Amino acid sequence: MLHNEARKLLAQAYEKTHKAKEVAECLSVDVSTVYRIVKRKKETGITDVRTSIRGRKSVLTESDKKRIDRIVQRQQDITIDEIIRKLKVHACNETVRKAVLKLGYVRKKKSLHASEQERSRCEREKK
Repeated sequence: MLHNEARKLLAQAYEKTHKAKEVAECLSVDVSTVYRIVKRKKETGITDVRTSIRGRKSVLTESDKKRIDRIVQRQQDITIDEIIRKLKVHACNETVRKAVLKLGYVRKKKSLHASEQERSRCEREKK
């Protein structure tokens, strides 16, 4: 992949010479790359790499995340499944769980083993 400076030089070289094959050879790229970058410059005026379109887009919108934040603030012991049902969010449990964690909330749940540790040593030995 060409970095932004090389893309600008490629577009400038093509605009001066209109010889895509020569420009491609000089920068060690395919001729189709020259045409693609020049076409994008004509359409948008920019030759930079488009990093904003990479990766999978989030299922949850910003408004969904704000609604999740509000409901967790109101009801702090709410479960992920309850959030999905109440807000009618079309996302899986893991997606909502990650959103809750990104909002700064943590889920702490005592297990039976942890409750046994709260008793004094004498009480445990009696059993």
